[in-house]
Amino acid sequence: MKRFFIFLCAICLSTGILNADIIQNQKVKNTINILNSFGLRNLQPNEKFKDIKAIAIIPDVAKAALVLSGAKGDGIFIAKNDDGEWSSPFFINYTANGIGAQAGISSGDMIILFKNSQAYANLFNGKDTISLNAEATVGTGNGAGIRTDLPEISAFMVDRSKTSGGFIGVSIDLGRITMNMQQTNDYYERMYDYEDIYNNSPKMSKYTLKLHEIVGKYFL
Repeated sequence: MKRFFIFLCAICLSTGILNADIIQNQKVKNTINILNSFGLRNLQPNEKFKDIKAIAIIPDVAKAALVLSGAKGDGIFIAKNDDGEWSSPFFINYTANGIGAQAGISSGDMIILFKNSQAYANLFNGKDTISLNAEATVGTGNGAGIRTDLPEISAFMVDRSKTSGGFIGVSIDLGRITMNMQQTNDYYERMYDYEDIYNNSPKMSKYTLKLHEIVGKYFL
């Protein structure tokens, strides 16, 4: 009976790991599609997107507002390492709160392009990274982003690229990006340090290779 219980626990554990791996693989696959669509729409030619140092892709960011707003989503983050190569993906959580003349409920994909390493440095220090977003969204399916010039939050944000719902307004949003190490570990099927992933130590799956292919296609 004891052996059967141990065997059953082992099956449950392995099934849980397998399911987690499949879920994270599908998340990377989804972000690849989003980034490829974004590239086809915006990057050829477009001088605004030169010298990008890091990218966050966050699908289906849900947002609700009535003067005050809240938004939440999760996705992946990659950055150029010291060798000038794009890192393996990290999994991240995104939350934001805002205030403005706004009302509605919407869900849309968000892409954040970081222009310098200072903008995302706190991700590797176990702290939050703050980003400023001035957003104007009218109706369903239309969105806009704004580029900031402050060095500590310098990023060009493009969001609501595939919007559903209805939203109208202008707001100033304060967003936070934090690492989700549980999802990151699930993707690589073991624990890695930030530096290992940053320098591409994990063996690259077909999803990581495809992500690098798409990023290399649109970002030098």
